[in-house]
Amino acid sequence: MRIIITGGTGFLGKRLFRDLQEKNHTIMSYDIVDNYDILNLEQLKSTFERFVPDAVIHLAACADLNIFANKPEISYKINVVGTRNILNMCEEYNARLLFASTCCCYGNNDTHPTDETSQTCPTEPYAQSKKESEKEILEVGLPHCCMRLATFYGEEMRSALAPAVFIDKAHKNETIEIHGSGGQTRTMTYVDDIVSGIITIVENDPKYTIINITTEEETSVLDMINHAKKITGNDTKCVHIQDRNGQIKKEVILSKRLQSFGWKWKTTFEDGMHKSYEYYLKNDEKFN
Repeated sequence: MRIIITGGTGFLGKRLFRDLQEKNHTIMSYDIVDNYDILNLEQLKSTFERFVPDAVIHLAACADLNIFANKPEISYKINVVGTRNILNMCEEYNARLLFASTCCCYGNNDTHPTDETSQTCPTEPYAQSKKESEKEILEVGLPHCCMRLATFYGEEMRSALAPAVFIDKAHKNETIEIHGSGGQTRTMTYVDDIVSGIITIVENDPKYTIINITTEEETSVLDMINHAKKITGNDTKCVHIQDRNGQIKKEVILSKRLQSFGWKWKTTFEDGMHKSYEYYLKNDEKFN
Protein backbone atom coordinates (compact mmCIF):
# COMPACT_ATOMS: atom_id res chain seq x y z
CA MET A 1 0.00 0.00 0.00
CA ARG A 2 1.18 3.53 -0.78
CA ILE A 3 0.70 5.75 2.27
CA ILE A 4 1.40 9.41 3.05
CA ILE A 5 1.95 10.24 6.73
CA THR A 6 1.54 13.91 7.54
CA GLY A 7 3.67 14.80 10.54
CA GLY A 8 5.83 11.80 9.70
CA THR A 9 8.90 13.00 11.58
CA GLY A 10 7.14 13.61 14.90
CA PHE A 11 7.05 11.53 18.08
CA LEU A 12 4.30 9.25 16.75
CA GLY A 13 4.94 9.69 13.04
CA LYS A 14 8.48 8.39 12.87
CA ARG A 15 7.56 5.20 14.72
CA LEU A 16 4.58 4.68 12.46
CA PHE A 17 6.77 5.32 9.39
CA ARG A 18 9.30 2.72 10.51
CA ASP A 19 6.77 0.02 11.37
CA LEU A 20 4.77 0.45 8.16
CA GLN A 21 7.97 0.23 6.12
CA GLU A 22 8.87 -2.98 7.94
CA LYS A 23 5.50 -4.35 6.82
CA ASN A 24 6.46 -3.57 3.20
CA HIS A 25 4.22 -0.55 2.66
CA THR A 26 5.57 2.35 0.57
CA ILE A 27 5.62 5.41 2.81
CA MET A 28 6.10 9.14 2.28
CA SER A 29 6.47 11.59 5.17
CA TYR A 30 4.79 14.96 4.57
CA ASP A 31 6.09 17.19 7.35
CA ILE A 32 6.68 20.91 7.83
CA VAL A 33 10.25 20.22 9.02
CA ASP A 34 10.92 18.98 5.48
CA ASN A 35 9.13 22.01 3.98
CA TYR A 36 5.91 20.13 3.22
CA ASP A 37 3.00 22.34 4.27
CA ILE A 38 -0.58 21.06 4.61
CA LEU A 39 -1.79 24.65 4.09
CA ASN A 40 -0.09 24.83 0.67
CA LEU A 41 -2.73 23.53 -1.75
CA GLU A 42 -0.49 23.62 -4.80
CA GLN A 43 2.18 21.60 -3.02
CA LEU A 44 -0.41 19.13 -1.73
CA LYS A 45 -1.89 18.59 -5.16
CA SER A 46 1.53 18.08 -6.72
CA THR A 47 2.40 15.52 -4.04
CA PHE A 48 -0.81 13.54 -4.54
CA GLU A 49 -0.30 13.53 -8.31
CA ARG A 50 3.27 12.34 -7.99
CA PHE A 51 2.94 9.82 -5.14
CA VAL A 52 -0.62 8.57 -5.82
CA PRO A 53 -1.41 7.38 -2.27
CA ASP A 54 -3.87 4.66 -1.40
CA ALA A 55 -4.24 6.18 2.07
CA VAL A 56 -3.22 9.23 4.08
CA ILE A 57 -2.59 9.00 7.82
CA HIS A 58 -3.06 12.58 8.95
CA LEU A 59 -1.09 13.20 12.15
CA ALA A 60 0.11 16.77 11.53
CA ALA A 61 -1.45 19.20 14.01
CA CYS A 62 -0.82 21.82 16.63
CA ALA A 63 -1.25 19.71 19.78
CA ASP A 64 0.48 21.84 22.43
CA LEU A 65 -2.16 23.57 24.55
CA ASN A 66 0.23 26.41 25.40
CA ILE A 67 0.87 27.16 21.72
CA PHE A 68 -2.87 26.99 21.09
CA ALA A 69 -3.47 29.53 23.84
CA ASN A 70 -0.77 31.91 22.60
CA LYS A 71 -1.38 31.52 18.85
CA PRO A 72 -5.02 30.50 18.46
CA GLU A 73 -5.50 31.66 14.86
CA ILE A 74 -2.64 29.76 13.24
CA SER A 75 -3.26 26.74 15.52
CA TYR A 76 -6.88 26.60 14.35
CA LYS A 77 -5.83 27.06 10.74
CA ILE A 78 -3.32 24.20 10.91
CA ASN A 79 -5.76 21.84 12.62
CA VAL A 80 -9.02 22.63 10.81
CA VAL A 81 -8.13 24.19 7.46
CA GLY A 82 -5.14 21.87 7.03
CA THR A 83 -7.31 18.82 7.67
CA ARG A 84 -9.94 20.12 5.24
CA ASN A 85 -7.24 20.41 2.59
CA ILE A 86 -6.15 16.81 3.20
CA LEU A 87 -9.76 15.57 3.09
CA ASN A 88 -10.42 17.36 -0.21
CA MET A 89 -7.28 15.86 -1.76
CA CYS A 90 -8.23 12.38 -0.55
CA GLU A 91 -11.65 12.75 -2.14
CA GLU A 92 -10.20 14.04 -5.40
CA TYR A 93 -7.58 11.30 -5.67
CA ASN A 94 -9.64 8.43 -4.21
CA ALA A 95 -7.43 7.89 -1.15
CA ARG A 96 -8.59 6.74 2.27
CA LEU A 97 -8.11 9.28 5.07
CA LEU A 98 -7.20 8.09 8.56
CA PHE A 99 -7.47 11.19 10.72
CA ALA A 100 -5.72 11.40 14.10
CA SER A 101 -8.38 12.89 16.35
CA THR A 102 -8.38 12.68 20.15
CA CYS A 103 -10.23 10.96 22.97
CA CYS A 104 -10.37 14.43 24.55
CA CYS A 105 -13.35 15.02 22.25
CA TYR A 106 -15.45 13.20 24.86
CA GLY A 107 -14.59 15.86 27.44
CA ASN A 108 -16.67 15.76 30.60
CA ASN A 109 -19.60 13.87 29.09
CA ASP A 110 -20.34 12.05 32.38
CA THR A 111 -20.59 8.73 30.49
CA HIS A 112 -18.38 6.04 32.03
CA PRO A 113 -17.27 3.92 30.34
CA THR A 114 -17.21 5.87 27.07
CA ASP A 115 -17.31 4.34 23.60
CA GLU A 116 -17.49 5.71 20.05
CA THR A 117 -21.27 6.23 20.30
CA SER A 118 -21.00 8.40 23.41
CA GLN A 119 -21.67 12.13 23.43
CA THR A 120 -18.76 14.45 22.66
CA CYS A 121 -18.30 17.72 24.53
CA PRO A 122 -14.69 18.93 24.13
CA THR A 123 -13.59 21.33 26.85
CA GLU A 124 -10.56 23.05 25.30
CA PRO A 125 -9.56 24.51 21.89
CA TYR A 126 -7.35 21.63 20.71
CA ALA A 127 -10.11 19.04 21.13
CA GLN A 128 -12.67 21.49 19.73
CA SER A 129 -10.60 21.86 16.57
CA LYS A 130 -10.39 18.07 16.21
CA LYS A 131 -14.15 17.73 16.67
CA GLU A 132 -14.75 20.35 14.00
CA SER A 133 -12.60 18.40 11.54
CA GLU A 134 -14.33 15.18 12.53
CA LYS A 135 -17.67 16.70 11.56
CA GLU A 136 -16.45 17.39 8.03
CA ILE A 137 -14.96 13.90 7.65
CA LEU A 138 -18.05 12.16 9.04
CA GLU A 139 -20.23 14.02 6.53
CA VAL A 140 -18.28 12.18 3.82
CA GLY A 141 -18.17 8.87 5.73
CA LEU A 142 -16.47 5.63 4.72
CA PRO A 143 -13.83 4.73 3.72
CA HIS A 144 -12.47 7.54 5.90
CA CYS A 145 -11.97 7.06 9.63
CA CYS A 146 -11.60 9.39 12.62
CA MET A 147 -9.15 7.70 14.97
CA ARG A 148 -9.65 9.01 18.49
CA LEU A 149 -6.24 8.60 20.08
CA ALA A 150 -5.73 8.43 23.82
CA THR A 151 -3.08 10.63 25.41
CA PHE A 152 0.09 8.78 24.46
CA TYR A 153 3.54 8.84 26.00
CA GLY A 154 6.90 7.10 25.81
CA GLU A 155 10.46 7.64 24.66
CA GLU A 156 10.93 11.00 22.87
CA MET A 157 7.62 12.38 24.13
CA ARG A 158 7.15 16.13 24.51
CA SER A 159 8.82 17.35 27.67
CA ALA A 160 5.62 19.20 28.63
CA LEU A 161 3.58 15.98 28.74
CA ALA A 162 2.59 14.98 32.30
CA PRO A 163 4.53 11.66 32.46
CA ALA A 164 7.66 13.45 31.22
CA VAL A 165 7.25 16.26 33.74
CA PHE A 166 6.69 13.86 36.63
CA ILE A 167 9.68 11.66 35.72
CA ASP A 168 11.95 14.67 35.30
CA LYS A 169 10.86 16.30 38.56
CA ALA A 170 11.02 13.05 40.53
CA HIS A 171 14.47 12.20 39.15
CA LYS A 172 15.79 15.64 40.14
CA ASN A 173 13.85 15.52 43.41
CA GLU A 174 12.16 18.82 42.58
CA THR A 175 8.68 19.77 43.77
CA ILE A 176 5.86 18.47 41.58
CA GLU A 177 2.88 20.76 41.07
CA ILE A 178 -0.48 18.98 40.93
CA HIS A 179 -3.32 20.81 39.21
CA GLY A 180 -6.45 20.37 41.31
CA SER A 181 -6.94 17.25 43.42
CA GLY A 182 -4.84 14.89 41.29
CA GLY A 183 -7.79 12.53 41.08
CA GLN A 184 -8.30 13.29 37.37
CA THR A 185 -7.91 10.14 35.28
CA ARG A 186 -6.79 9.28 31.75
CA THR A 187 -6.42 6.13 29.70
CA MET A 188 -2.72 6.83 29.12
CA THR A 189 -1.48 4.70 26.22
CA TYR A 190 2.09 3.78 25.32
CA VAL A 191 3.11 5.15 21.92
CA ASP A 192 3.88 1.73 20.39
CA ASP A 193 0.34 0.59 21.19
CA ILE A 194 -1.02 3.65 19.36
CA VAL A 195 1.19 2.74 16.38
CA SER A 196 -0.03 -0.86 16.30
CA GLY A 197 -3.62 0.39 16.56
CA ILE A 198 -3.22 2.69 13.56
CA ILE A 199 -1.60 -0.09 11.52
CA THR A 200 -4.48 -2.41 12.43
CA ILE A 201 -6.94 0.14 11.01
CA VAL A 202 -4.82 0.66 7.89
CA GLU A 203 -4.65 -3.05 7.13
CA ASN A 204 -8.33 -3.83 7.65
CA ASP A 205 -11.25 -3.01 5.36
CA PRO A 206 -13.17 0.17 6.27
CA LYS A 207 -15.92 -0.67 8.75
CA TYR A 208 -16.21 2.18 11.27
CA THR A 209 -16.02 5.95 10.80
CA ILE A 210 -14.87 6.42 14.41
CA ILE A 211 -12.44 4.16 16.28
CA ASN A 212 -10.90 4.72 19.71
CA ILE A 213 -7.23 3.76 20.05
CA THR A 214 -6.64 3.43 23.77
CA THR A 215 -5.82 1.12 26.60
CA GLU A 216 -8.75 0.58 28.96
CA GLU A 217 -6.49 1.10 32.00
CA GLU A 218 -7.65 4.13 34.00
CA THR A 219 -4.75 6.05 35.57
CA SER A 220 -5.00 9.10 37.83
CA VAL A 221 -2.55 11.97 38.06
CA LEU A 222 -1.63 10.79 41.56
CA ASP A 223 -1.00 7.29 40.15
CA MET A 224 1.33 8.78 37.53
CA ILE A 225 3.29 10.64 40.20
CA ASN A 226 3.54 7.57 42.42
CA HIS A 227 4.94 5.57 39.50
CA ALA A 228 7.48 8.34 38.84
CA LYS A 229 8.54 8.31 42.49
CA LYS A 230 8.82 4.54 42.51
CA ILE A 231 11.00 4.20 39.42
CA THR A 232 13.32 7.06 40.43
CA GLY A 233 13.52 6.06 44.10
CA ASN A 234 12.78 9.61 45.25
CA ASP A 235 9.91 10.57 47.55
CA THR A 236 9.52 13.91 45.82
CA LYS A 237 7.48 16.67 47.46
CA CYS A 238 4.15 17.57 45.83
CA VAL A 239 2.02 20.70 46.12
CA HIS A 240 -1.53 21.24 44.88
CA ILE A 241 -2.25 24.31 42.75
CA GLN A 242 -5.33 25.66 40.97
CA ASP A 243 -6.77 23.27 38.41
CA ARG A 244 -6.56 24.01 34.68
CA ASN A 245 -9.50 25.54 32.85
CA GLY A 246 -11.35 22.89 30.88
CA GLN A 247 -9.84 20.04 32.86
CA ILE A 248 -11.28 16.60 32.02
CA LYS A 249 -12.15 14.99 35.33
CA LYS A 250 -12.46 11.33 34.40
CA GLU A 251 -11.68 9.07 31.45
CA VAL A 252 -12.83 5.46 31.19
CA ILE A 253 -12.70 4.80 27.44
CA LEU A 254 -13.33 1.54 25.63
CA SER A 255 -11.60 0.25 22.50
CA LYS A 256 -13.93 -2.64 21.59
CA ARG A 257 -14.17 -1.66 17.92
CA LEU A 258 -10.42 -1.80 17.47
CA GLN A 259 -10.20 -5.01 19.49
CA SER A 260 -12.73 -6.59 17.13
CA PHE A 261 -9.96 -6.48 14.48
CA GLY A 262 -7.68 -8.50 16.77
CA TRP A 263 -5.77 -5.56 18.31
CA LYS A 264 -4.83 -5.44 22.00
CA TRP A 265 -2.59 -3.03 23.86
CA LYS A 266 0.59 -4.65 25.19
CA THR A 267 2.11 -2.13 27.62
CA THR A 268 0.76 -1.29 31.06
CA PHE A 269 1.28 2.24 32.34
CA GLU A 270 3.80 0.97 34.90
CA ASP A 271 5.86 -0.77 32.22
CA GLY A 272 5.62 2.23 29.93
CA MET A 273 6.94 4.54 32.64
CA HIS A 274 9.89 2.20 33.21
CA LYS A 275 10.71 2.22 29.48
CA SER A 276 10.38 6.00 29.37
CA TYR A 277 12.68 6.47 32.37
CA GLU A 278 15.31 4.17 30.88
CA TYR A 279 15.30 6.28 27.72
CA TYR A 280 15.45 9.51 29.73
CA LEU A 281 18.58 8.31 31.54
CA LYS A 282 20.28 7.18 28.34
CA ASN A 283 19.40 10.46 26.59
CA ASP A 284 21.19 12.79 29.04
CA GLU A 285 18.05 13.23 31.17
CA LYS A 286 15.97 14.53 28.28
CA PHE A 287 13.00 13.19 26.31
CA ASN A 288 13.37 15.13 23.08
